[in-house]
Amino acid sequence: MDDLQFRRSILADPKTRDDAINAALKSDPAKQKFVQETESLDSKIAQAMNIPVPEDLANKLILRQTLASHQQQKGKTRVRLAMAASVALVMGLTANFMLFSNTYKNLADYAIAHVNHEAAHFSNTDQPKVTLASLNEKMSAFKGSFASTFGTLIFADYCRFDGNKSLHLVFQGKSSPVNVFILPDDQDIEFVANFENSKLQGNSLHFNHSNIIVVGDKDEPIAQWQERVNKSITWSI
Repeated sequence: MDDLQFRRSILADPKTRDDAINAALKSDPAKQKFVQETESLDSKIAQAMNIPVPEDLANKLILRQTLASHQQQKGKTRVRLAMAASVALVMGLTANFMLFSNTYKNLADYAIAHVNHEAAHFSNTDQPKVTLASLNEKMSAFKGSFASTFGTLIFADYCRFDGNKSLHLVFQGKSSPVNVFILPDDQDIEFVANFENSKLQGNSLHFNHSNIIVVGDKDEPIAQWQERVNKSITWSI
C-alpha cells in the first residue's frame, strides 16, 4: 500500500484496519505516528462536537450581552461563546482533512475538480493493484458489490466528496485513467447527468440511493463505462 492510499484510508476512517493497513503500520513508524495523531484528533473532534446547544441560543446570547448589570449571566455567556469558538476551531481543523470544500454547486463541478486535483497521482501505465475481494469489501459500505472489475482497476479507496464518504475507483483507459466515484445521494448538491470541459467529460447515474459518476478524457467512451458499471454492480437493498 503506497503512502497516498494509506493516508486516505486513515483520514476516511481512523479506526479502519485491514491486512494492507496492518502490514504498513507494522513496518513504518511514521505511519504509526500518523495513525496515532489522526485518532487523537478524531477523538478531540468527537468530544468537542458533543456539546448540547440550547434552543434560541442566538437570541439568548444577545439578550445577556445587553444586561451589563447581571455579571453572573455575562460570565455564562462568555463560557458559551468560548465553546462556540472551540467548535468552530475544531470544524476548521476537520476541513484540513478533506480534499475539497463544499463550495461546488453540482456533481459535475466537484467531480472535475476532484479528478484534476489527483491527476498527478495516477498513470495509465500503472499496474492493477486491487482485487475484486478488496473492492467489494469497500463497496459493502454502500450496500453493493461488483461481479467483476470490468476493466483494469489500478486504485480503489475511500475519499471525501462534498464532505460525504465516497468510493473512488481508477481504471486504465484508452489513453489516460478513467475515474469512477460512488457516493451517497445528497440533496444539497445538484445532480448533473452529462458534463464536460475542454479536457474531460463525465456522466452521472442514480442507483439505489447512490450516485455513480464516471469521468474520463474526451476520447473515452463514457457511456460504455457507465453501462459496464450498470451490468456489473448488484445492490443488496
